[in-house]
Amino acid sequence: MTESIQSPVEDTSYLASTEAQTALRAGRRQRDNLYLYLARALALLLAGYLLFDRAFAWLHVPGTPLFVGEIVLAFGLYVAIRSRQAGRFIRLSPPMQMLVVFMAFGTMLTIIGAMSHDPQEAARDAAIWYYGLFAIVIGTLARAWEPAYEFFINWYVRIIPVFLAVGVVRLFFANRDGTIFVPDSEVAITSHKPGNLGVQAVMAVAFLLLVVAPELDRKGRTRNLVLTVGGLLLLALAGTQNRGTLVAGFIALFIIYFAGKAARPVMGGVLVAVLALMVLSFAFNVRIQLERREVSIEQLLANILTLSVPDNPDGEVADDGTVAWRLKLWDLVLDDTLSSERFLSGFGFGENLASKYGFVAGPDVGPELRNPHNSHLSVVARMGLIGAGLWITLWVMWYRHLWKARKRFKFAGDEQKAGFLAWCMVAAMAALINGIFDPSLEGPQAAVWLWCIFGLGAFVAVEGTVVRWRKRTPAWARPGAA
Repeated sequence: MTESIQSPVEDTSYLASTEAQTALRAGRRQRDNLYLYLARALALLLAGYLLFDRAFAWLHVPGTPLFVGEIVLAFGLYVAIRSRQAGRFIRLSPPMQMLVVFMAFGTMLTIIGAMSHDPQEAARDAAIWYYGLFAIVIGTLARAWEPAYEFFINWYVRIIPVFLAVGVVRLFFANRDGTIFVPDSEVAITSHKPGNLGVQAVMAVAFLLLVVAPELDRKGRTRNLVLTVGGLLLLALAGTQNRGTLVAGFIALFIIYFAGKAARPVMGGVLVAVLALMVLSFAFNVRIQLERREVSIEQLLANILTLSVPDNPDGEVADDGTVAWRLKLWDLVLDDTLSSERFLSGFGFGENLASKYGFVAGPDVGPELRNPHNSHLSVVARMGLIGAGLWITLWVMWYRHLWKARKRFKFAGDEQKAGFLAWCMVAAMAALINGIFDPSLEGPQAAVWLWCIFGLGAFVAVEGTVVRWRKRTPAWARPGAA
């Protein structure tokens, strides 16, 4: 009698448990699919900026701008909030906490600027801080979805050869007569910034030497050597058009040599190959005229020699004068910012700072110039000394956090992630240096890349803290040990 009464209850409980497990698995598959869609959307966005630069950033449908970056960002924020991992990620990462403070201050100034100026222009100027949301999105994705880290590593390995080929083509055919323009815009489909190409070439070379090289066999090293030479040649080509690229390249190679032991043998072969190509170019007097300057060994050496920007006897800055007007604008903006009553919070967002001083446009700027043509000085001018202090503290904390985590990974024997953190630091350094010579961090094609590297680096650095704890804490002393 008792068994006949309890049996249906037990069967019902079993069925309920099975249904709950099935629903749980279905929910996990749905979340994993959502994470995969976001990873693919971010990869597509980064690939578009990498391969097509300004042309991708200015995509339009007839009569309407298509803000691809903002669309992906909105989707990413939805997924990050739904995952409930964003808050945990920020709590575990001091650099991410500092980023939130920086963006909160930027949000306050943007709201004030939108009330006193054109709201659309205020939002446009706020790009210097709000693209930092991509760091939260990609870091949260990596924390919530375990395959994310490997997904982006494998994706970048596959796209580097494509980028090197497309980058050379875009550099040689940029803004030629008869080019096709992006619909509803004045941007040619071949339009690019040489500085962005150079920074991406630095990133590719650093990744090949710091992340890929330690994992390769003999056959793979040959392919890696060829790609590295290609990356350095693209860097040299971009360096004939942009001095900031040369500065970033020299510093990056110096860091790579000392940071990556596995990269040193490869760098020796790369150096021989690059020098041989340079000698051949000089011997056969190879000269190709590009948009601003010609590609030649003489032009490359001239850019190297004028990195210090010497003055000529007439008091004007040497070369083509592009440096002179930038330095003049920088001095005017900096002096006015530091001497005005707004020196703590800057001019805010919404006011056209370039036209305020009579610099509506300049060489290689485009149809309109709104900021001081220096992303770091834009932070000072827009956000004052408070914003500048937060900006400096943000990057100091990030570099310090990644440096400590890299040492922990090396101590734990994980050379691949130690190399990845070194790559993150080199890549960010190249982008930040380019931001001195060009307002690159105010545009999505450079800013989205920088902030995604920031977020992934912060995520791996958080894991590095756990690695050190696991390495140094005896198994019997860990919580839950028997």
